[in-house]
Amino acid sequence: MHARYFVLPKHQQEAEPITSRHLFQVRHEQYDPNTLLHIRWNHEKYTIDFEGKVLGQIKLRDLKEICKDLTGVPLGGLSLTFGDATMKDDNAPLSCWGVKPGSKVVVHGIKPTVEQIKEMTTNGDPEEYALILRISGSLQKSKDFVVEHLPKYVEESAAYHASKPAPFSMQAMPPPRKKLHDLHGMMSENLLQSLLALDGVTCKPEFEVARVKRREAVKETQKLLDVIDAINVRVKESDNAARL
Repeated sequence: MHARYFVLPKHQQEAEPITSRHLFQVRHEQYDPNTLLHIRWNHEKYTIDFEGKVLGQIKLRDLKEICKDLTGVPLGGLSLTFGDATMKDDNAPLSCWGVKPGSKVVVHGIKPTVEQIKEMTTNGDPEEYALILRISGSLQKSKDFVVEHLPKYVEESAAYHASKPAPFSMQAMPPPRKKLHDLHGMMSENLLQSLLALDGVTCKPEFEVARVKRREAVKETQKLLDVIDAINVRVKESDNAARL
């Protein structure tokens, strides 16, 4: 998509001197306010001019491509927010989030160094680097979640076993059993969502390191889910024993 972008002028002055990543240097009075979109990434500010385009009809994927060129953040590690909303559907037009001329969109992501890319990837592709970070981040998030909630689940289940529960119907669970039911549901749902997120990570055949990392993350996340499910099985065994 054709668009020009430049450093956001300060105090309505002429744009700052052009650099290698700023395609145009223009004066403020040359802007068409109906095609401008402001971008912020860390402490950097840019303005994108979608000349001759209806801003609300620009697809998110096109804006992401421009932001990648502006910031050097790989697409796989780049996300955008407008207001409090994370912009996720790459095929949706910007109007879906209420983006209007003059709006400000925030770019999130880290620009990797050449050394980082070489150290972690198969062939020096920054997109593989971004995928590896995404996969590692997802796995770490799952581990942190389990570390936070598993001790409580283990403690509550042990107390339930020791209480020798009386028979009950699933429609009228006693409070201790309802608490276990809710804990298992919350934890298993979180880990299932993590597995779905990993399943949605598409690694090119040549991204060998990322493919290995993804397989390992799926296995480790599944092991965490197996631990949660094993506790739930023992809880149900106590339920069945109570009915005998």
